This record gives sequence, C-alpha cells and structure tokens, in this order.
Amino acid sequence: MMRTRPVKAVLEALEAPARIALMTALGVTKPTTGHDWKRRAERLVRASGLKYTIVRPGWFDYNEPDEQHLVLRQGDTHWAGNPSDGVISRAQIARVLVASLSSDAADRKTFELIAEKGEAQDDLDPLFAALQDDSGLDGPADHENLPLDGEPQDFLADLDALSGRF
Repeated sequence: MMRTRPVKAVLEALEAPARIALMTALGVTKPTTGHDWKRRAERLVRASGLKYTIVRPGWFDYNEPDEQHLVLRQGDTHWAGNPSDGVISRAQIARVLVASLSSDAADRKTFELIAEKGEAQDDLDPLFAALQDDSGLDGPADHENLPLDGEPQDFLADLDALSGRF
C-alpha cells in the first residue's frame, strides 16, 4: 500500500472550505525512498484545490534558547542530513502551523522552517507574504528530480482523483 493513502483519505473526507497545514520535512526533495512519499503527499495536497500551507521544519529541538528568530526559506537546498541544515523547536513549529491556518498570506505556500539567533517575530504574516506562491505540483524552486512520468501508477491514479476536487 502506498504511504500517501492516509493523506488521500483525509483529503477525500474534507469538505470545502477546509484549510490544511501539512508538515513534512526539510530535505524532502532529496531523492530517497523515505522522502519520496512525503513529497508525494505534498503533491496530493497541492492538487486538491484546498487552501493549504506546507511546512518543512528543520531538526527538532536542537536550537539554543537564544535561537528564536524564525527563518522561512524555499527551494529545499539544505541536504546535509544533520542539524547544520537548520534547527527549530517543536513549539516554534506548532506556532507556525497554527498561524498558517488563519493567514491568507500563508495560503498555497511551501517552505522550510528554521530558527536562528535573535528575537521571535510577533507577526508571522510578513514572513508568509514574502514567500513565493506554489505553482503546479511542487514548491517554488524545488529540485526537478521526481518526474511525474516515473511515479507509481497507483499514486498517479490518486493524484488524478484528487485534482481540482475543490
């Protein structure tokens, strides 16, 4: 069974006007079996037509107490596979996910989330607004290394069934 089936089932159960905050992982575009299914889940969410935000957090709870300044980046360029890719606390991840659900500026955005030295921002809307919108099935500047013509047929069927549903 495809690992994206639970995401498909949730998307099918939702009714508009639902809003989704999906958390995947930093490095999701790095070609690996574990990351490919996360990237497919992102593609299902994008294809659904629902409002969404996709957050790819850095390494959980490796940050220092003075690392409170949130940084949102796009393009998934950090693939070291260790905390040098970026760090973030679970509380910061939760704050961003919850804030994205009520922010029009966060709609149709995919980004990596890390924290750096500095104070926490009070308002996250300017951070969301500065990001590029998603277009198509991948995030802005994502690596083009998971072509649709190479995807499993059952995933392509799921993608087709969800496309433009809302």
